[in-house]
Amino acid sequence: MSRFLISGGGTGGHFFPALALTEWLVKRNYKTIFVGSVRGIEFSLKELLPSEAIFLTSYPFVGVAWHRKLYALVHIAVSSLRLLRHIESRDISVVFGGYASLPLGVASVVRGARLFLHEQNSVPSRTNRLLSNRSEKIFVTFEYSKKFFPLHKVVKTGLPVREQILRHLSLSKEEAREKLGLMTDKPVILVFGGSQGAQFLNTVTVELLSNLPFQSIHVTGDRDFPRVKELYREKKLRGVVFSFFHDMGLLYRASDLAICRAGASSITELSLYGLPALFVPYPHAADDHQFYNAKEIEDLGGGITVRQQEATVEKLREALEKILSDRDRYSEGIRKFALPDACERIFQSTQ
Repeated sequence: MSRFLISGGGTGGHFFPALALTEWLVKRNYKTIFVGSVRGIEFSLKELLPSEAIFLTSYPFVGVAWHRKLYALVHIAVSSLRLLRHIESRDISVVFGGYASLPLGVASVVRGARLFLHEQNSVPSRTNRLLSNRSEKIFVTFEYSKKFFPLHKVVKTGLPVREQILRHLSLSKEEAREKLGLMTDKPVILVFGGSQGAQFLNTVTVELLSNLPFQSIHVTGDRDFPRVKELYREKKLRGVVFSFFHDMGLLYRASDLAICRAGASSITELSLYGLPALFVPYPHAADDHQFYNAKEIEDLGGGITVRQQEATVEKLREALEKILSDRDRYSEGIRKFALPDACERIFQSTQ
């Protein structure tokens, strides 16, 4: 039986889908090895990994000075050589992009192992573009990604999501709200800005919610939590405020609409819960990929996209009211994006 080597990290956007696939394979008794970077989020969260793990010294090489690029390339070469003794030609490597996974991609090509890529976002990472010609298949989340790769290699699988995210799907909205201490009969707006929070989003949504008759669930990120918590107190806003929340599925289930950035994992999770969204894409995302992520959902009828530079309180209010006035249609629209069997699709495509 072939072993699986899974690599994705540096950021949560690369790590958590790779973790989801790792968990899925281990649960089904497939020998799996995770490969990551000591500099990435995956190292700080290594206790989540259910498999053997190898952590390498690797560094980003995009968006840094030339001498740091050279430094990063040297470490990629050294890490790739180190990995060679861990890889056999019959192994299956699945790379989720980002600098942390390039050594596995390079070592797999050198060893002659079967190489597969997964691209989370609409605009591919430099790592996946670099490895695409040497890969067997390329798994994508967004239709927009297909234009960057040889079409005969592309398989739309969706994004792997950890099983714990889905455990509240059978919960009623009323039960979810009761667990959070919210009123069951008032609409709930969920606000979140990703793992690091988003100061702009926090500020503008507090102003937005100040004049609306809704409850809110607001996940601020650690740095902005004290400020936002105090604003909720001053403005007497109805809702709950968290710096971070481990069980996002409960928040999705309790909510009627989300106001958020447009990372691939967030969009995928929202689609699985049928939760429409007002997207304010992070304006500094690489290649503006969050905007293209959000536009694909908008085209499906599952949300509305507003650029940050255009995100006035008035414009956000108009978009929010438009979604809530026809929420069922928007909910069905975002559900069209959902592929809950992403791990199964990836596995079957490697066989």
